[in-house]
Amino acid sequence: MRASLPIKEKRLPSILLLYPSALLSLAFCFCSLLLTYFTYQSLRHAQHEDEHRYQTYLLATQLHRRSDQLTLMSRSYAMTGDVKYFKLYNEALAFRVGKQFQQQHHHQVYWDMLMPKSHVKPTVKTEEKSFKQLIENLKLPAEEMTLLLQVKRASMVLSKSESQAFLAIEKGLASGNYNNSAAQQQASALLYSEDYLLEKGNIERSISEFFALQEPRSIEAIASNTTRHYVWASLTTLSFLVLIAFLLYNLFKQSKSKQVFVKALRKEVSNRTLELFEKREQLKVVIHEMEETKNQLVESEKMASLGNLVSGVAHEVNTPLGISVTLGSYLQDETKSLLVKIESGQLKRSDLDKYCVESIESFTLLLSNLDRAANLISSFKQVAVDQSSDEIRTFKASEYIDELLLSLHPVIKKTEITIVVGTSDNEPLINTYPGAIAQIVTNLVMNALIHAFDEGKQGKIDISVAYQGTQVELCFSDNGKGMEADIASRIFEPFFTTQRGNGGSGLGMSIVYNLVVHQLGGTIKCKSVLRKGTSFTIRFPADFKSSSSIAR
Repeated sequence: MRASLPIKEKRLPSILLLYPSALLSLAFCFCSLLLTYFTYQSLRHAQHEDEHRYQTYLLATQLHRRSDQLTLMSRSYAMTGDVKYFKLYNEALAFRVGKQFQQQHHHQVYWDMLMPKSHVKPTVKTEEKSFKQLIENLKLPAEEMTLLLQVKRASMVLSKSESQAFLAIEKGLASGNYNNSAAQQQASALLYSEDYLLEKGNIERSISEFFALQEPRSIEAIASNTTRHYVWASLTTLSFLVLIAFLLYNLFKQSKSKQVFVKALRKEVSNRTLELFEKREQLKVVIHEMEETKNQLVESEKMASLGNLVSGVAHEVNTPLGISVTLGSYLQDETKSLLVKIESGQLKRSDLDKYCVESIESFTLLLSNLDRAANLISSFKQVAVDQSSDEIRTFKASEYIDELLLSLHPVIKKTEITIVVGTSDNEPLINTYPGAIAQIVTNLVMNALIHAFDEGKQGKIDISVAYQGTQVELCFSDNGKGMEADIASRIFEPFFTTQRGNGGSGLGMSIVYNLVVHQLGGTIKCKSVLRKGTSFTIRFPADFKSSSSIAR
């Protein structure tokens, strides 16, 4: 037989073998996620720096624009004397000095040069902060902060001049005639004086210097953060590409490993299939040998039963034959004695009468014993022929069982067991295998004599034959020891016996089962109660040929 090829070294990678690849994959994933986090942070820093630059530009521009707005409102107030310009001036001044708050992102709505009809400034819903807080939040370098403070100081100087102009305007308005008045000319002179214009120039210069410092620094910071972001983004992209390449490589390795495994598995399956085929052929040979052995055992069992039958019948026949031989010898001696008396002339009538009477009695007894021997031999012949052949014939079941029990009489008479055979009136003929029935009844009787009753104990075996339609019901029961349920369930198993040490082969009831089921085409059931007895119910067709044709 071909030996199977081991494939242990070609099995799919186990979980333990997959750990290095899994750990590397997790490491790559972690690095990729970490680089993604750094990329995100660098992007936030770049955006924050850009927003910082924009906010700085807005605040510096707003500071400049507030100064121009204050100048515009004060000059408009001086030229027209309209109080609304004074109110607008105070509102703008309140923002600059920190007395009034504005939204942090107020630049998102441009309202400095546009006033709605409702005179309500549009706003956005954000946190309110003073102008001073907004500048402090920018955390500008000291040099840039100094320039913005210079702008603020210059604006304060301008505010003093504007306050003096407002006092003159108020006096002119109080006199009732403001246009072209001395108060209007005084206020205009203050707002257009050389000192006022000089401070305005200082504001312009400081703002220009501030932007000259802030703009390069902001651009450099933004460029640095943007470069850092691009570096992190490139590393992140590279890490993801490496991760994808590693995963694809692992998939390729696993695919190759699976292909190798499938190839080895197919080869192993082919070897195992060949091995199974060889095993099947061997099993067929073993089954054939077992069938032959079983047939030989069955034949041996039949021959053993036949041998027991021969020895028993021989013993039974010896008795009447022995009596017949004795009677024949006696008659021979008496006849010789009579002839001697006749030859010698001493024969008396009384001697002749005596000889005749004794001859008649002897011949009667001789014929009776010879007839008994003939019946025994006839029964033995029929049973022997039936057990040694597998032919179907027509007979009455109860009469055949009686003949069979007659052949078993030598064995039965040594026990205290009584066997009663019962059947219905007008018993019909059956057409089946008599040899099978002979073997079945013989095995059942011998099984009961050996297992059901202890030696020397009295008992009874009932054998009844009943007919239900086309079926024959043969019931065999005894009032012996009975069996436990686990033994009764195994009684028809081959080689199962509880008397193996006493010569039991365990084939008797197995042969009964096979004969009933396979040869007679019937069924057999066993029912046993411990210490009460055992019964076997056998059903089989009364006409085997007709039932076989119907089945076919």
